[in-house]
Amino acid sequence: MRVEIERRALLKAAGAGLAGSAAPAGATAAPGKAQGIIIFDPALPGARALAEAGNLTGAPVVAISGDRIAFWRALEVKGAPVGGVTSWSDYVLFRGLAAEDGLRVRGERQLARTIGDLFVWRLA
Repeated sequence: MRVEIERRALLKAAGAGLAGSAAPAGATAAPGKAQGIIIFDPALPGARALAEAGNLTGAPVVAISGDRIAFWRALEVKGAPVGGVTSWSDYVLFRGLAAEDGLRVRGERQLARTIGDLFVWRLA
């Protein structure tokens, strides 16, 4: 199944959802603290494109793989900002795991169903 995404809708959704998820370009991280990452579900059409389009900071864009809990723990975010393009269920799971690491929701948005029921979110 191929999902076509209008360029305008893609950039608007990604920019609104992920623009503040990582540290500003040129910022330096505190010692021992990552600058942030963007995660996406490669099984969802358009997720990679949205994650990369919304990443205005140069933060790493990482595909979710395997067990979601093990994936999150391997990220070792420890308070660093995290942006995501995932399904609702993954978002809820990551939001709960992020709370354990001291992160809170800073933005969330469901994209139009024509884009594939993606949720764009950021935690910091």
